[in-house]
Amino acid sequence: MRPPREVTLAVGMARLLSTTLTQRILALAALAVGLGYIEAAVVVYLREVVAPVRQEHFPDAVREPLPLLSREQLRQAGPHAESLLALEAVREVAAITVLLAAAYGIRRRRGELAAFFLLGFAVWDIFYYVFLKLLVNWPASLGTWDILYLIPVPWVAPVWAPLMVSVTLLLVALVLLRGRGDRRVPADRAAKAALLIAVGVAGVLASFFLRLGEAMERVPQQFDWPLFLAGWLLGVAGVVWLLSRPSPLHR
Repeated sequence: MRPPREVTLAVGMARLLSTTLTQRILALAALAVGLGYIEAAVVVYLREVVAPVRQEHFPDAVREPLPLLSREQLRQAGPHAESLLALEAVREVAAITVLLAAAYGIRRRRGELAAFFLLGFAVWDIFYYVFLKLLVNWPASLGTWDILYLIPVPWVAPVWAPLMVSVTLLLVALVLLRGRGDRRVPADRAAKAALLIAVGVAGVLASFFLRLGEAMERVPQQFDWPLFLAGWLLGVAGVVWLLSRPSPLHR
């Protein structure tokens, strides 16, 4: 005799909810690793497509992402080359959408959506560079410059900078998922910490934008690491303040 449909659904829901935190972390990490490989493989293909254009304008940096090709240079190569910018931008949005959807699907309690998204983003970015190194032996070093993102304008920085951000995001995500971020935080402290984090993020992003003009002509001579480091430290300080337990005198 088959059990009632309601019982079957209840059992299925119980099994779903019984999935351990470790299993969910590993599942999202596996998805992010796979996404990192897909992203790396696509970049390998794209470099082959634009290689003839780069050969014409930057013969000494055919396989490198910098200097950046301008829209006019891509337009000279034909409509198919110019359309690559739009395709790349949509691909980046699609990858973010996949990570958000996965994080939304496996969350169980307050705060887990952001934590799982940060986890997935960090693992994706780290393994993107791991797979590029395995596939085409690039980057040559952590100091190699790369295009990090294209929206709303290209972001450029040495590889160590996005990896440093990703490792930080990974640690923050794991702390949140282990329960430190599930308790109530006083509204005034949350607002001040959020402002500190926002200023830090703005500093990091500014360091990625400042060398854009130079990157259109050559590989930038230097990275604005003091601005990046200041933004990173402010962001980390804001996160620590947000997640730390208040002293008894301030409760």
